Amino acid sequence: MAEKRAAKTPGKSAATKTAGKVATPKVAGKPSAKPAKKKTTFKLRAPGATEVFVAGCFNGWNPTTDPLRRGDDGTWTCALMLEPGEHEYRFVIDGVWCDDPLARMRRPNDMGCENCIVVV
Repeated sequence: MAEKRAAKTPGKSAATKTAGKVATPKVAGKPSAKPAKKKTTFKLRAPGATEVFVAGCFNGWNPTTDPLRRGDDGTWTCALMLEPGEHEYRFVIDGVWCDDPLARMRRPNDMGCENCIVVV
């Protein structure tokens, strides 16, 4: 039995063989099209507090995941890498959920109060 082999067509280049396929340009060092996260700093003046955390949609609303560090002047800060967009959050000061007095935007939540919003 004779085997059948695909005949090569002379004159067809690799470009011709891929005609009709859309080429996706590759960018070195960036494997995905996901927007880059940006450093976002949360700041709260609470000189009498013993511990402060930030909880929000970015950490599953966990009240102990992201602690703020106390500065000498009683201002607490924390820098997180967040994806671009709106993020709702609240501070947890010594176990009590609190608003960010510096937040410019807020949204009502299911607990009868408001979440603060940061836009990255």
